[in-house]
Amino acid sequence: MRRHRWSALTPPTDRGLRIQAPMPIAAEKDLTLELSAVTEFASGLLLQFAMKVTGIRADFARYETRPLTDPHDWSARWSYLTVLVSADELDGPADPIHSSEPPVGESGPYRTTPWYWIGIYPHTGSLTVTTSWTEIGLRPASFTVALGPSPFTTTSESGAGR
Repeated sequence: MRRHRWSALTPPTDRGLRIQAPMPIAAEKDLTLELSAVTEFASGLLLQFAMKVTGIRADFARYETRPLTDPHDWSARWSYLTVLVSADELDGPADPIHSSEPPVGESGPYRTTPWYWIGIYPHTGSLTVTTSWTEIGLRPASFTVALGPSPFTTTSESGAGR
């Protein structure tokens, strides 16, 4: 496999084809994570996740994603949900496009809904996704998304090198 980073690119403005129903990934007493949707486009795939964290883990999640106000303050490093994607011969981390977190200082549940753009439609008709966030106690979980053949008459692979 060739190492690749799936950049945080905005999906196309044309309507995609939603192909995946919500899929639970992790369900613990104080944390749920699901792949809420997979949308196909001629030029790639949009993966949408939904995460809800409660209790002390929510406090850790808020702390880990706090705003970085001083770029020289090394103690202000942060973490987030890690998503690794393997598609065809490409394997590597995906950067989130969109996420919604509670405002800083808010208590209660922590919710986030990140999106990830995968700039190819895999020839194999499937991709493997691994998620984790060790800083809040979410252990790695891998799953395969079975897509089947592309529903589009032509697929663009030009986004693979982005």
